[in-house]
Amino acid sequence: MAWLAVLGTLGGIGGVGGIGGPAPAFAQSEGAAVTISSPHVTGVELSTPVQQVLQQIQEQWAQWIGASNRERAGQLVDNLLTTVRQIGMQRLPDLSLGALLQAERAALQKDFARARWALEGAERLDPGRPEVAFATASVDRLEGSYLAAVYQLLIGYQRLFWLPLERYLWAESLLLFCLAVLLLTGGLFTAVQMATKGGALYRDLAQRVGRRLPGSAGMTAAVVLLVWPLALPYGPVWLLLYWSALIWGYASTSERVVFVSLWLLLGVSPLLVAAERRELTVNLSPPVQAMENLSAKRLYGSLFTDLGVLRSLLPESPAVKQLLADVHRSLNQWDLARSLYRQVLEKEPNNTAAFLNLGDYFFFKGDYGNAIQYFQKAAAADATSAAAQFNLSQAYSESYLFDDQQRAFAQARALDGPRVDRWLKQAEQQRVVTADGGLARIPEIRSQLLKSFRGRESALSRGDVLRRSISLVFAVGLLLVAIGIHLGRRRFGYTEPPLDVRLGGRAFDRWRRILLPGVAAAEAGEGGRTFLALLLPTGLLLLPLSSRVGFRIPWGYDPGNLILWTVAVLGLLLYFGARLRWELTHQV
Repeated sequence: MAWLAVLGTLGGIGGVGGIGGPAPAFAQSEGAAVTISSPHVTGVELSTPVQQVLQQIQEQWAQWIGASNRERAGQLVDNLLTTVRQIGMQRLPDLSLGALLQAERAALQKDFARARWALEGAERLDPGRPEVAFATASVDRLEGSYLAAVYQLLIGYQRLFWLPLERYLWAESLLLFCLAVLLLTGGLFTAVQMATKGGALYRDLAQRVGRRLPGSAGMTAAVVLLVWPLALPYGPVWLLLYWSALIWGYASTSERVVFVSLWLLLGVSPLLVAAERRELTVNLSPPVQAMENLSAKRLYGSLFTDLGVLRSLLPESPAVKQLLADVHRSLNQWDLARSLYRQVLEKEPNNTAAFLNLGDYFFFKGDYGNAIQYFQKAAAADATSAAAQFNLSQAYSESYLFDDQQRAFAQARALDGPRVDRWLKQAEQQRVVTADGGLARIPEIRSQLLKSFRGRESALSRGDVLRRSISLVFAVGLLLVAIGIHLGRRRFGYTEPPLDVRLGGRAFDRWRRILLPGVAAAEAGEGGRTFLALLLPTGLLLLPLSSRVGFRIPWGYDPGNLILWTVAVLGLLLYFGARLRWELTHQV
């Protein structure tokens, strides 16, 4: 499993991020030299206090590994969460996966008590993750609680839909799965057409070839002409496409509509997949993942490195600079944050959040005059900002300007009374309000990344563009070939395929209709019914392989395919059971 190396342990942590952390401890940086790590190493500069917090997390995790009882393990999880909150974060996903590893190891050793409190720790370190439910299902199964294991699997899949990345990947995978099911059903549709009409096609072909070749040679040549694409790479695929063109003339109108739809779908599929992959490349890129984890306040090992990649991709973006400034602010690295906020204001002179946070910087430094100036600029940039007025009231209060303080406070309460009341309750921890302007711009940054990616793609050569559109050209060409063969053959006449092929007795014919979906509809020339009869069983058969068809969801604990196999098997049994019931009740 991918997360077995996670515990190599947090020594590889490059950094953390978080917005809205505690007020900066300037005493830590004033009067003492503070070392700042190089961004070339960590992606984003780290001060000595931040590195000490990360080291403390490692030490506490090592203690958790050695814990011998639930109470001690719970205390250490409390300590870990308290420590990580010092740098504005709330979750430790890598350590949660490490706890799952410990739980599984303990369960394999029949130490189920340890496994249970390890699972509890994993849930607290990163709440609501499907991996915890999947690991719990494994422990339940090892303990012999199979119903509980199934219940936990269902909980894990339910949690999948509450997480933005996993839900997005599931939706994208579903699109690919549906596309694969439609194409595979199309292949089976062609095979069924050949099964019902191929005899007529063979007789006509043998008759035409037999005029030039004597005896059995003509029949052999006809067979070769029907199956020669099998000698090509991906022979079965080429064979089905070849058959679909040959059988066109024998098909009914509805069957021809299905063939045309399948050819067009085949033509546009590579274009759809390429477009989907472009979106996915951006959304799964390290910078986007770093931003999403910042939003969820999740500290993972390569967070700072990924933020460094973001900075290198969009070095001049004010949105990126504001996001990085917010990260530095949450880490109490205010000098670095101040520099970035000023760069943002050079390009966006009315950025209210940047003004607010610069005012916060001077407020915490005790320079209330400069703080008032920046809070006033924030209020001027956004007259509806309750935070600007509230911060002004706090700065006026520290400057003994009590009339101005009361006026600004009253205006703040008029703009947003409930939020002002909440800020007052938190005033003992942080006197002024900080603004998470960078986090709010994550959708904008994602759009910039996608635009940058598309810009690089626009430089493709004509040959690259042609290769991407060749599938659509091929689909149109296949349609023209089918029509051409049909028009050329029509003047010689077609052998009509029989309406109903009965190869055995009545019982045999009944079971043939039950076990071979679509054959009866194909014999009657009903294209839509033939395709729909094949669609459901094809989807059920492909369901257990859906993880290979779609995009891999990067969860740290693979749940396996038990649920998918169960749904597929039960679905097929119900499907063929329904067909059997229908045959018994509707056929004489």
